[in-house]
Amino acid sequence: MRHNFNRSVIVLMILCVILAGCSNGNDNSKSHSNSNKDEKNKTLHISAAASLTEVTKELETAFKKEHKGTEVTFNYGGSGALRHQIEKGAPVDVFMSANTKDVDVLKNNDKAQNTYEYAKNKLVLIGEKDSEYQSVKALNNDDKLAIGEVNSVPAGKYAEQYLKDNKLYKQIKPNLVFAKDVRQVLNYVEKGNAQLGYVYQTDLHQSQQNAKHDVKKINIVNMKHPIVYKSATTSDKKLAQAWIEFLKTEQAKEILKKYKFEV
Repeated sequence: MRHNFNRSVIVLMILCVILAGCSNGNDNSKSHSNSNKDEKNKTLHISAAASLTEVTKELETAFKKEHKGTEVTFNYGGSGALRHQIEKGAPVDVFMSANTKDVDVLKNNDKAQNTYEYAKNKLVLIGEKDSEYQSVKALNNDDKLAIGEVNSVPAGKYAEQYLKDNKLYKQIKPNLVFAKDVRQVLNYVEKGNAQLGYVYQTDLHQSQQNAKHDVKKINIVNMKHPIVYKSATTSDKKLAQAWIEFLKTEQAKEILKKYKFEV
């Protein structure tokens, strides 16, 4: 009897240890799960037009002062290409486009909300620092004019539209070379792979702050319609909405002005 009693006590103790271990395991699992969730909610993924590369870094610094512990990651590229990534399910919380069209397409397909037109820009014709060109009309047969890919880069589409509106497109078409974004246009002109190129005035300003880019403004393009930059949330994350609200603040507007955007 006593032997059986002792054995029962031992079995009961073992069961208690096992149950306690399972309980701790579940608690640890829950704790780990909650930790991952908190970490995910404090990370903001932003897809932004290439022309926003520098200004968004300063916007990020200001935003993080008000949202301690937040991590912000950026994916830069042509607005059209970024839109296609979002349409295919890329994990993006905010889309900052260099036009209105790509945001509107997402909104119309219920893939974007909380839209906001946060800035305007201008298109400029650039050339090498010592260039004597005054217009694209002066290009020789072997010369190149660099613009962004018209199907994915708003600046390229704006450039194409300008050339067509001014009856220059057919003349210039043989001279065109296409770039994946406005930064590549700058690179083409800087390295002499293209004699002229169309970029935003903000890109030209940034290149002039950077000793690597030896380019100059030939003239400002007179567009029929203003170049408007639009943003939107592409997830239901609270931080995404907070970023859009931040863009509306005077602090954000002053930063955008510093980089020659119009607000």
